Amino acid sequence: MPNNSTSNQVRLGLFVVVGVGCLLVVLYLLGRQQNLFQSSVPVQADFRNVSGLLKGNNVRLGGITVGTVKDITILNDTTVRVQMNLNQDVQRFVRRNAVASIGTDGLVGNTIINLTAGPGAAPAVQAGDVLPTSEQASLDAMLATLNISNQNLVGITSGLRQVTDKLNNSEALWQLLSNEQLPADVRRSAQNAAAASAQLAAAATDVRQLTAGVRRGQGPLGYLLTDDAFANQIGHAARQLAGTSDTLAVTLNGLQRQLQRGGGPVQTLLTDTTAARQLRQTLRNTAQSTAKLNESMTALQHNFLLRGYFRRQAREEARLAACAAARRARDSARLRE
Repeated sequence: MPNNSTSNQVRLGLFVVVGVGCLLVVLYLLGRQQNLFQSSVPVQADFRNVSGLLKGNNVRLGGITVGTVKDITILNDTTVRVQMNLNQDVQRFVRRNAVASIGTDGLVGNTIINLTAGPGAAPAVQAGDVLPTSEQASLDAMLATLNISNQNLVGITSGLRQVTDKLNNSEALWQLLSNEQLPADVRRSAQNAAAASAQLAAAATDVRQLTAGVRRGQGPLGYLLTDDAFANQIGHAARQLAGTSDTLAVTLNGLQRQLQRGGGPVQTLLTDTTAARQLRQTLRNTAQSTAKLNESMTALQHNFLLRGYFRRQAREEARLAACAAARRARDSARLRE
């Protein structure tokens, strides 16, 4: 009986020792997770919103846990201060320009604080430093945006359904789609459009070549637009025409004044019938004299004494006519160029 009692006491003592050891191990692990048994560096960060963040949540740098959240304090209606304990062995890796932001451990995990290295060089963080922060889009904001997107998607889907219903109920559309002649007509129209485009391209090429020729002074239009001598001739002809017009205007004004005053040769020619008969008789006599003079000239041309002179005159006239024809031919060839 005493042996059994001693054995039970030994077993109870071992159980108590093992239980106390397990409790110490659990307490050590929990304390290590909360940085209770190692040196830490307290730092702070101010946020506008720390939705879901709790004391004891992790602080990570580059995805590695480097500390925990010690305390969360409300400073005012727009600022929440988060106090963090960073492991002392990672102090040299966390710089004062490190940016703190609120994140999640995975897609739907616990809320954590992520530290991101800032640009440029900076000294290592010290106890009591306030880190800069960056506000990330919260899950509620993303859900609100997703809700708006869903509503828009519902509206778009409804509109597409209405359009589809109208298309399904449209007999004209289905008749158009079932028309076997439509592809041939479309193909023919496309060929006609291609031919028209080719013709337009050829016309554009011709116009470009014509313009280039005009700029170089080639062709009739280029000759007209670039020949300085021709321009001078036109200017001279215009000046002569202007002078002739002025002279004619002066003559007409003089005649008009004579008619208004009465008398004078113009008035006599227009109103005196006797003078008109005499003028007609004079014209007839002049015509008869001209005819007789032509007959006399013809007789003189056949006279052997004057025949050589008239032949030389005819040859000179033929030479002048040939020179004029050659000059016109050169001008025509130049205009064609």
